[in-house]
Amino acid sequence: MRYILKELFRHRFRTAFSILGYAIAALFILMLLSLGSSNNKRSLSILQNTGTHFIVYIPSGTSFCTSGKSDGYVFAEGVKTMMLDNDLLLNIKNGVKGVKDAAPCLLYKMYDQHFATDISIAGIDTFSIAAKSTTCSKTNLVAGKFISGDPGEIVAEQSFASAHGLDLGDTLEIFGGKMVLAGIVNSGIKPVKADFYSPISHVRTILKDRLQCNAPYFDMNIILVEAEDARVQDDVIAHIKNMMYRFTVSSYNCYEPAYTVMSIIDRTSALLTAVIFSFLVIFSAKTQLSSLTERFREIGVLKSLGWSDKSLSLQLLAISFIQAFTGVTLGAVAGTILIPVRNIAGQETVVQLQHIILLYTLSVGGAAMAVAFPVLKIYRSKAGDILRNYS
Repeated sequence: MRYILKELFRHRFRTAFSILGYAIAALFILMLLSLGSSNNKRSLSILQNTGTHFIVYIPSGTSFCTSGKSDGYVFAEGVKTMMLDNDLLLNIKNGVKGVKDAAPCLLYKMYDQHFATDISIAGIDTFSIAAKSTTCSKTNLVAGKFISGDPGEIVAEQSFASAHGLDLGDTLEIFGGKMVLAGIVNSGIKPVKADFYSPISHVRTILKDRLQCNAPYFDMNIILVEAEDARVQDDVIAHIKNMMYRFTVSSYNCYEPAYTVMSIIDRTSALLTAVIFSFLVIFSAKTQLSSLTERFREIGVLKSLGWSDKSLSLQLLAISFIQAFTGVTLGAVAGTILIPVRNIAGQETVVQLQHIILLYTLSVGGAAMAVAFPVLKIYRSKAGDILRNYS
């Protein structure tokens, strides 16, 4: 070890140049990796949640579970539907891999004489992620307050309220009862649209005389689903369709272009990472090979003095590893300090531990590759041949 350190200090400029090269390369690559990782994380966090919501229902040509007291019916996307069992909801929510959340929805339509048109009401689980993405949420509130636990209050869609001149505080005689208009929402483009919204428990109570099913727990006609990631949504939909052949799954298919873009990002990131790491390995090998070539005559002298091939090889490996390890350490420390401070390109970037580990692994690997050829030559060459060829 003493000889190795002596050798490093004896050629201090060459050693310093090699270490500096490693440090600069490590810092540059760490900056690229941190920036790329930050961009990918930001992009993927948006894309993976794009269009991951859809609804499940069973269309029917007749009205189910109605008492005959009205011409109302449960529906989805303009068609009548069957009522669904709560067990189906639980199977989808807990038994389908890739489902982030699933919630019940009761969507009912009937003709109202006061408004002289069909009116619809959606009963939703206001605490469900799936309900927020497929129906409406507090962020869609335009005026008043959002859906509350008060059974005497209701929320209206803004387009319906504007068309019929409704104001906050109005008492509405709808669906066989009296309710106060507490809020107005603009839900935008969602799979489930209704004129009025209320907690599903309240809607079940409101419609208890209009919806009569022969079996218990048939208290929804739509299942709202939120997938974990756009990349798994096709598998989730296929799994749900296989659960019951008559299931209809409706989605806006926004997840498909999102999935395509994420696939492109993943492939591009993998290619860029491979190119960067290849550069580091090549740089490491070139740096060490140039340094070792200059010292090969000295190696011939040492071999002629009786040094064994094993001792010379271990010396070369140790010198290469020390330079690589020191250079990458300096580059990693500089990157850890400078990258968060510089806030590259106006974006918050963070040095990740796995990037530093990969830098060490590949730089040391490059150093080993550089030493492989000289070590092989040491074992195959005699001292006199080395001295004659590198004199």
